[in-house]
Amino acid sequence: MTMLREISSSSTVYRSEGVGTYKSEFENYSRGLRVKYHRIEQGLTLKELAAGNLSQENLRLAEMEQFPLEDKVYKKLCLRLGIPSDPFVLPLVENGILELKSLLTHIKSRSKMIEAFDFIQNQNKEHLKEVYRVELLIHTIRYYIVTGDVNAALETYKKAHKFKDLMNSNQLFFLNKYRGNIYYSEGEYQEAMDIYKGCLTAAPLDLPSPEMADLFYTLGITSAQLVKPRDAVRYSEKALELYQDMFYPKRIAECNVCIGLAEHRTRNYKNGLNYLTKAAKVVEEVNLPDLEFIVEYNFGYFYFQFQDFEATIRHTEKCLELIGPGSIIEELRCYTTLIKANWELGRKDTALQWCELGTRTTIDMEESALSNKIIAEVFNQFHMMKSLVHENHERFEYLAEMEVLPHFATNGYDIDHAYYCTLVADYYRNVDQKEKAMELYRKSGEIYRKAISIN
Repeated sequence: MTMLREISSSSTVYRSEGVGTYKSEFENYSRGLRVKYHRIEQGLTLKELAAGNLSQENLRLAEMEQFPLEDKVYKKLCLRLGIPSDPFVLPLVENGILELKSLLTHIKSRSKMIEAFDFIQNQNKEHLKEVYRVELLIHTIRYYIVTGDVNAALETYKKAHKFKDLMNSNQLFFLNKYRGNIYYSEGEYQEAMDIYKGCLTAAPLDLPSPEMADLFYTLGITSAQLVKPRDAVRYSEKALELYQDMFYPKRIAECNVCIGLAEHRTRNYKNGLNYLTKAAKVVEEVNLPDLEFIVEYNFGYFYFQFQDFEATIRHTEKCLELIGPGSIIEELRCYTTLIKANWELGRKDTALQWCELGTRTTIDMEESALSNKIIAEVFNQFHMMKSLVHENHERFEYLAEMEVLPHFATNGYDIDHAYYCTLVADYYRNVDQKEKAMELYRKSGEIYRKAISIN
């Protein structure tokens, strides 16, 4: 299974901005919006806050900036909410929030991103302007997605969503896009795609170029997950053009990987391998160790499809040398590939060794992690192959028929689906269940024929 990471019309003007320019666009909320922010944050109703201060209807209009709050009333509301009448200026924290936003756009240094986030978390934000509080909430969603804490991202999204009526067009854009990123991280690719397309339609005209490029890239990799290779190529090429203009090597390499995999799905193998080779060249020349794993893994994937299993093993074993600590899913993907390649070569003893290493890795997995679709899919494929090698027939048949084959049938991964159909058919033939074997061979043939005409 391939790996892809993270997530306007042609007349849109894109621009790239720094922290200073972002900051110049921020203004204090009006009195009504300040009151609304803190009312929502404290969970108060209009009726509860208005009581003894002004009518409920006038408070509602004030929060919509359609009714002026006189000094006396405004001060009473602030006293009730426990906030100062005038927002404080906290330049250190405000600049830190905008710097975090910049670091999250294209992560060149994960350690700097984490350092920036920790710095903000450790500051006293009691008197931080409301507009910056909203900004911090929005980009904290992205931070948790990047660091792999999808549950925390979803909880932060729910908090931020309460303030959507106070957000400007850029903030609404990011809020929606990050909701799409959460869906993507959970393997809900169609839901993510629907949101990303909405973001594309509603993208602010002044959206910075790096953000527009990131949206095109996200549309590209999501199209790939939905097995729409032509769309994946189209969106990724748009992203690639913008990234080349800005010279963002990491994303240039990632776009080449995405296009290469999409071309592979359309049976344009030569072009696909060419794009993957371009990605490898960028990774080597600019020294992008974080991407080296993705490139090597997909080289292994390419060669597996070409049935060059020796090359598959070579590239996948190199992947294991590149994996960082705690990357359990990446490890399982590699172990599964190595088991399959060695099985195809008739090296059962070697396959058994990879099964053992993979089993040690799964011991550290929490059972709750299997609620994530992506993790469950990788887990099931590994254990199905392990059951095949260990001749655990009952377990193999269950995982094949109830988990792995239905997953590929539902998600449209044609090449992988056909491979597993053939693998399971071979198993049924060997255990003398010829009718099941013939049905799966027929199914595999249908999938391959359909795949040849994919568009």
